[in-house]
Amino acid sequence: MRLTKLNTGAVRHGLALLCISLLLVGCGLAKGRGSLDAGAKYQANGEYRAAYIEAKKVLQRDSQNGNAWLLLGQASLMLGDPAGALGSLQKAKDNGVPKARWVVPMGRALLVTRQYDKLLVTVSSEKSFERPVAASVEALRGDAHRALTQNDQALQSYKTALTLDPRNPRALVGLATLAAIANDPVSADQYLQQALAASPESPQAWVAKGDLAFESGDFAGAESDYQNVLGFKNPDWMPQEHFYALTRLANAQVQQNQLDKALASIKTLEEMTPQQPYPRYLHAVVLYKQGHFDDAIFQLQQLLKVSPDNPQAQMLTGAVNYAQGNYSQAEMYLSNVMGTDPKNVEARKLLALTLYREGRSRQALDMLRPAIPGTPSDTELLALLQRASAEGTSGTAVSAARSGVPAMEESHPSDTRFAQAGKALAGGNAFEAIRLLQKIPAGDAASEAQRAPMLAMAYIRENHPDEAVRTAAEYARKNPQNSAAHLLYGTTLVAAGKRAEARAQYLEAYKLDPKNINALLSLGSLDSLDGHYKDAVGRYETVLKQDPQNALAMTALGRLAMAQNDKAQAAKWFRQAIKAAPKAGAAYVGLVLLYSESGQFEEAAGTARQFVDAAPDNPAALNAFGAAELNAGHHNEALKPLQQAVNLAPQVPLYRTNLARAQILNNDIKTAAGNLDEVIKADPGELGAVTLRAFMKLHDHDPRGAISMAQTLQKQPATRVAGFSLEGDLYMAEKSWSKAALAYQQGLKIDNVRPLVVKSFMALSESGAGQPDGVLRDWLAKHPDDASMRLLLAQYYMGHAQNAPAATQYEQVLKSYPTNVDALNNLAWIYTEQHNPKALALAEQAYKLAPGPPGVADTYAWALIADNQPKTALPLLVNAAKAAPNVPTIQYHLAVAQARTGDRASARTTLETLQKSGADFQDKPAAEKLYRALSRAGGGGPGR
Repeated sequence: MRLTKLNTGAVRHGLALLCISLLLVGCGLAKGRGSLDAGAKYQANGEYRAAYIEAKKVLQRDSQNGNAWLLLGQASLMLGDPAGALGSLQKAKDNGVPKARWVVPMGRALLVTRQYDKLLVTVSSEKSFERPVAASVEALRGDAHRALTQNDQALQSYKTALTLDPRNPRALVGLATLAAIANDPVSADQYLQQALAASPESPQAWVAKGDLAFESGDFAGAESDYQNVLGFKNPDWMPQEHFYALTRLANAQVQQNQLDKALASIKTLEEMTPQQPYPRYLHAVVLYKQGHFDDAIFQLQQLLKVSPDNPQAQMLTGAVNYAQGNYSQAEMYLSNVMGTDPKNVEARKLLALTLYREGRSRQALDMLRPAIPGTPSDTELLALLQRASAEGTSGTAVSAARSGVPAMEESHPSDTRFAQAGKALAGGNAFEAIRLLQKIPAGDAASEAQRAPMLAMAYIRENHPDEAVRTAAEYARKNPQNSAAHLLYGTTLVAAGKRAEARAQYLEAYKLDPKNINALLSLGSLDSLDGHYKDAVGRYETVLKQDPQNALAMTALGRLAMAQNDKAQAAKWFRQAIKAAPKAGAAYVGLVLLYSESGQFEEAAGTARQFVDAAPDNPAALNAFGAAELNAGHHNEALKPLQQAVNLAPQVPLYRTNLARAQILNNDIKTAAGNLDEVIKADPGELGAVTLRAFMKLHDHDPRGAISMAQTLQKQPATRVAGFSLEGDLYMAEKSWSKAALAYQQGLKIDNVRPLVVKSFMALSESGAGQPDGVLRDWLAKHPDDASMRLLLAQYYMGHAQNAPAATQYEQVLKSYPTNVDALNNLAWIYTEQHNPKALALAEQAYKLAPGPPGVADTYAWALIADNQPKTALPLLVNAAKAAPNVPTIQYHLAVAQARTGDRASARTTLETLQKSGADFQDKPAAEKLYRALSRAGGGGPGR
């Protein structure tokens, strides 16, 4: 069986309940006239299907019976068919049923189908309504306003409901939800207690109580609340609400690492809704946490078959592939996530790590830069600049520079301004630092040695690398024999993207002073960026011979070990760096990244916590801790350190953007928007904040406002391409494929970068344009070694029954990556279909590399059958069929193997089960032909 790969589509923004499709047609209507009284009793007792049948029987003899239509609508709603319910309730209205009787169920149906505007028009109260009915109507209107983020109107509706019926549970739950959104958990809990006192078995109140506990990090309390409501005998809720509660229960169990309990809950979900993607996603999460990567991949592949645009599945598939060391596949999935969700910081970081592992350091840094203003090279850059500022000054100044504090001598008249500039830089206010440093008059050599590096650093922080280069070049011109001056000039050239010129300056610095450790560190950094890892290791080892406690060299060696997938050695170097310099931020960050990329998010958060303990006033430490907590799912706990980071360095855009992200995850949408607006006001080109804010506007039903933000980026030279990319992403989210493709194409005309090529291909594919693969072929003509892009092209060909060109692409991939499982498996599948004798060897190689996924085992078994080895194939297919009972191709192949090995009875049984499933698949005619042959022979006859 071929492995289905990802087809990126639109970003799905916003959270919604997953719907359950329940079969109401052919439910076995019994003979008889039917009774509305009996139906009403069934409905009251929670026997909704029986009520549905009674209503149907009445309508068969009286199609204009409004009361029967009302009962049918109410029953349909409780059976999980809100669309059908709306039709029936409309007919009840048309056939004279008073509004007071149909308005509440219609409101519930409109709510669950997310027709909020229509609800506000249709569902309104009248003076003739009894007070409980009128209260329910106002509560439903409050829910609609809240869904539209019209929280003030929602609040008024809920309050109106409670004046009519002080014990209305929906209104009390609504007020609790608003309080939670406003970050007021105390009031939220009070409202929920009132709701439960008024209606002790209100499922909505119990679920809301569980949600409140969950968001506060009380996962045990949340689990208890969800289990409580799931134990009610006849709760007044729809299947969609039941499904939601069960997913939340599974989530709470996962958060507590109660994986066996979670699996039991997930199994129930899968039995309820076999075709729904979310249970499979949760299943994959558990398998990932357990380290069962192959099984997790199988679950995700099945999910992506039915929901190819699922961003959570794409992200997790990328993470699992990364954990397995399958970087080309990880890159493809993570690139797709970034293509539709550029604000996804976790995906950006992991993709940067993936690119780094593939030896593409430049692309890795470009990918990471929007997320971390101190990428590995930048972190080192800042340290080098500070050290350079100390060259030629006193030992005290060197010590101060290493701690990040500008060196000063008491007698210097510019002490105050240097101190103020240093404080501004530490607080992220580079603009103020530049203003202060420019006011300092030219002084002696020591003063200028301090001023030039600080000013260059400030220009780099303000994204003015040309000014930084100009400043450093002038300093080097005036000090041609000063090793530190050439070192500073080189680091500014790196920031400007001029690595060749930078290398020349670093070599000059080293020539002038062979003991200049900073020059060696800088050359090692360049070697790393250029993929010359062996040379880089040699330089860092030379540093450690001169300075055995040099934490920067140890950290750099840790990064190099990570680049070569030697995680144990990387962890060793990072720990040594931390031991040598307990406040070595880069080493802590490296260890956090190492844990994160391995899926050890709790360990990552623990390491970040140690960083904070070592440097409690370091905003970078607090930000790292908050980000790690977010990655670990501790959304509430992340708020405090991220807020502290912003308080300490209010001008650093990353810190405030991360805080906004945490606030969004904690439902504090208004505050998050304010923080993002503040970042954007200070720098309209701050891509991370602009992207996140634009998608917030899109989620708030303001597509024009979102597109306007993207177009503003397009007017700035530095962010013009990113602006077109964002505009395309927003159109993709709105399913405006052609507009998205046009935006991406405009970006490609300016800069033919890989992510835009992928996005353009996806948009063209979705729009139905002719030959969307042209953009991939054009890219590969210029970048023939891009394996992940070639796999994407091969996937496209396979999906369009173009096996010959697909085989050519897979063959090309295997020349560079002979152990790529997906290429081996899919090429073996194609060869088998083409009767190519090479199929068996490829399929066997794929199976040996990845024996877990059923699809890989199926391909190998099918190749064995084609080679007339059904006995060898049979046990493989038996196991694959057990692991993937709902994959018809595997079941058919099992039947063939059974027939070929003489077990025709089992083959017939397998085929009968397959026929009963009603599954539609490519080999269905062949399966039917085999079944007829077996049946004619009375259990005899040949296999295929």
